[in-house]
Amino acid sequence: MLEWLFGRKRGPTAPGLVVEPTESQDFGPCPCCGGLTRRVWGFLYRGEQAEAAYFVEWTRGNVAGHGAHIDLIIGRWGEGASRADRSAVSLEYRCTETGPGFMVIDAGPREVSRSELVGRPLSREELLGTPLAKQVFELVDAIWLGDDRIEEVRTVRR
Repeated sequence: MLEWLFGRKRGPTAPGLVVEPTESQDFGPCPCCGGLTRRVWGFLYRGEQAEAAYFVEWTRGNVAGHGAHIDLIIGRWGEGASRADRSAVSLEYRCTETGPGFMVIDAGPREVSRSELVGRPLSREELLGTPLAKQVFELVDAIWLGDDRIEEVRTVRR
């Protein structure tokens, strides 16, 4: 559906989902370490229906120190849909002494919440324990497995 907009083919599949990587950007320097930040983004489809846009952001060469963020714009897309049909959700990825992991965080302070595509940023409390939380983690799993551009994030160890 959004393929015409970016002129790219859909990427590898995850269970029930298709990842469509689109663009990337490096910017910086990071104010605390001087490294460049990388942001990659794309779309997630379930069948032919767009389910979410995603953004993954990390400081290159410093994932162990800074972690990474995954931001989603999730909800209804396509004809007849508006920003009111979509919400922003954010997760933080950290490498700790007990291993790597994701944590849902408030989307309000994240740049994604100010997108013209978002009707409402969700807080951690609004998401946890809901059916949407299960869907969000399924989408994150698909990104994790289906976007090779995040290899640096996937392979870092503390």
